Amino acid sequence: MPQRPLVLFDREYGCANLVLQTAHLKADKLIRLRSNRCLYSAPPAYSGRGRPRSHGKKFQINDPQTWWAAEEMVELDDPKLGQLQIRRWDNLHFRSSAQHPMTLILVERKALGSNCRQVKPLWLAWIGEGENSCSLEVVWMDYLRRFAIEHWYRLAKQTLHWTLPHLSTKRTM
Repeated sequence: MPQRPLVLFDREYGCANLVLQTAHLKADKLIRLRSNRCLYSAPPAYSGRGRPRSHGKKFQINDPQTWWAAEEMVELDDPKLGQLQIRRWDNLHFRSSAQHPMTLILVERKALGSNCRQVKPLWLAWIGEGENSCSLEVVWMDYLRRFAIEHWYRLAKQTLHWTLPHLSTKRTM
């Protein structure tokens, strides 16, 4: 392929098991994470005593007191969504997949109008090649592509009746 493929996963798939089972795929992965997930930073340097540590500081997504300063923060003004703040933390991992680091991305709507409902923040995990491929201005919009695909599947199942079995037998002449 001329370009590395991008695989999008919804939040029910965002776990260490998915990361481990898809580690061999030659594709970038963008995974929505549930707000109750817990991630860990890279371990500190080995002190020379005992077993080397596998995990560093704990990053609890639903507890802002466990967050540290983001590596990058961008503020955008989207014509449909309004003012957005996007933050990035590098080199985090799930407890069971410490050897597979990822980039954590938080997308928040800042300026909500009086007629807008409160929207929960969007947590994404990026696993891919190089840091240049994870541009904050673009990566969150890549996740929005998933909704067009999901609606197509819903159309195929409901309107085209792809959920019904197509049973047939060989005709004998």
